Amino acid sequence: MTGTDSRAENRKRALSGLDRLISDEMMIRRLATQQVGLLTNHACTTVDQVPATLAIKRSLDAHGAKSLRLFTPEHGMQLSAGAGEAVSNSEDPLTGLPVYSLYEGAENNADTVLEGLDALIIDLRDVGVRCYTYAATAARFASAALERHIEVIVCDRANPLGPMIEGPRPEPERRSLLAYFDVPFVHGRTIGELIALAIAPVITQAPFAIYPADVSLQPPLGWIPPSPALSHPDAVAVYAGLVLLEATNVSEGRGTSVSFRAVAAPGLDAEALGRAVNEWNTGFAAAAGEIFFTRPPASGQPVPGIALWPRRVPRHEPLALGVNLLCWLMENYVDFEWLPAAGSKPDMAIDVLFGRSDLRKHLEAGLSADAILRGWR
Repeated sequence: MTGTDSRAENRKRALSGLDRLISDEMMIRRLATQQVGLLTNHACTTVDQVPATLAIKRSLDAHGAKSLRLFTPEHGMQLSAGAGEAVSNSEDPLTGLPVYSLYEGAENNADTVLEGLDALIIDLRDVGVRCYTYAATAARFASAALERHIEVIVCDRANPLGPMIEGPRPEPERRSLLAYFDVPFVHGRTIGELIALAIAPVITQAPFAIYPADVSLQPPLGWIPPSPALSHPDAVAVYAGLVLLEATNVSEGRGTSVSFRAVAAPGLDAEALGRAVNEWNTGFAAAAGEIFFTRPPASGQPVPGIALWPRRVPRHEPLALGVNLLCWLMENYVDFEWLPAAGSKPDMAIDVLFGRSDLRKHLEAGLSADAILRGWR
């Protein structure tokens, strides 16, 4: 391949906002004279698979940078903490820099963690679903920075679900980290667009910029999980449906090799559920089998369940799949239960996760999945 051909091939690769930021020498030169913060984790890389922490540090150091302060959301910089687990301050093994956790309320201590910063860079991967916490953490932190007259720069990334929209907006009184944005459950926006939506009231307090990403749904060679449980691209495709099971006593596959690609529970009629999934017009297929867990309470034991994957069809509807699953489970799985919300809240977990109570109430009233989905449309 000639040099010209190689450059042409590089231009075809989908670039992220991170790639465009580090290519902007004028911006990098200016940032190198300032105190800079970076909110990211190791799932964020350049097109050449260089992690954001290393790429930004190298770019700034090349121009005599003053300092770089690292921040990270849920799951931590190395994505080693499980869902909902507290994330402690740590050290980034790639750069040796200290990392400040923004998960579990640390963003409320903004005066301390933002003190002395001139600019904040944000680079995180979202999965296109409202309850995924990265975008909410980033938006909260960006608002806090702008309020303190700190410049905010967002390195955007393509939404892996594209512009697809599914489901209703949250109820205003149920706003939380899981229902932070006034958007549909499957929102069709990039993380940069979500942040811009949230910081509108303070956008004039300091400079705000978004470095755009190429809109490409083609993943690079290999797969970098955006969080620990999404270990396969198919898990992201079905996440908006299976995440609803986290509010029930039915497993979505966490603790197995098919995390967020399975439905399993003791005593489940997996054959009947598999047939039902294959009859629904949601764009997903299923096969019944035994699911093996690697952690309690079912470690090493076979549990009846189904494996799921997206069909080769133009459109997938993961939320519709999730609503159909809940409807089927309530009718056919005698041990089905809703789980209570964590902490002292009297709510059910599904109401907090979904940002609404009508899904649970409609299901308990016996409405069909089609009726529920039509009501939202």
